[in-house]
Amino acid sequence: MKKFLLLSFFSISFISFAQHFNSADYPKGVYETYEDFRMKTPSQTPNLSSPYSTDSTAYRFNNMDDKGKKFKKAFAISDGKNLYIQIVNLIKKFNSEDKGQSYDGGIYYLKAENKGGYLFVKDYFVSNSAAMWGGLIASASARRKKAVIFEEEKESFNLFKNLKDFQTFMEVNYPNVSLDLEKKKGDQKLDEAEIVAQNLEKISS
Repeated sequence: MKKFLLLSFFSISFISFAQHFNSADYPKGVYETYEDFRMKTPSQTPNLSSPYSTDSTAYRFNNMDDKGKKFKKAFAISDGKNLYIQIVNLIKKFNSEDKGQSYDGGIYYLKAENKGGYLFVKDYFVSNSAAMWGGLIASASARRKKAVIFEEEKESFNLFKNLKDFQTFMEVNYPNVSLDLEKKKGDQKLDEAEIVAQNLEKISS
C-alpha cells in the first residue's frame, strides 16, 4: 500500500511539472509583467507592427499608436501567432546560478518555440567572468548562441551555459533520453542552441 501511494505521489508530481508550452495559449497583446505572462492574460492591446528582425534572433515591434516608435516596455508580446519574450526581463528571471551572463545590449524580443514541451528561446550570451578576466578578445571568443528554457514549476528561465550544463539537466530530469551532443563539422555544423533544441525534442510529450 505504501509503495502504491509513493508511486502515485511521484506520478502526480511528474504530471504537475510537465511542460506544455503553446504560443496559441497566449492571446494577442502585450504582457507588461511576468504575472501577466504567467496568467496568460495580456494587459493591453496596442496597435503594433508585425515583428521584424535582421538576424532571425532579435525581434522588435513598432507602436503604431505612438508615431511608430519602438515598443520596449513589456515582459512579452504575442502577435496572435507567436510569443516573444523581452531580453532584459528574461535575464531578470534567470535561475540564480545563471545570473552572470551578458548579452549584446539593447531592447529586443526573442521568439519562443516549443521544444520538448518547454518554452525555448536562444540568443548570444557571454559570461561576465570571461569578459572581466579575458578582455575583449576572450569575450568575443566566448560569445556563443545559447539556449534558454522556461521551467514553470520554478517560475524561472534556465540558461544552458554549455553542453555539459545541458547534459546534466537531461541526466537528472530525463535519464532515459539518449543524447547526441556532437557539434558535427562543415555544412552540418551545429551551434550549441541547435544541439540543445534537437535533444529537447526527444522528450516524450
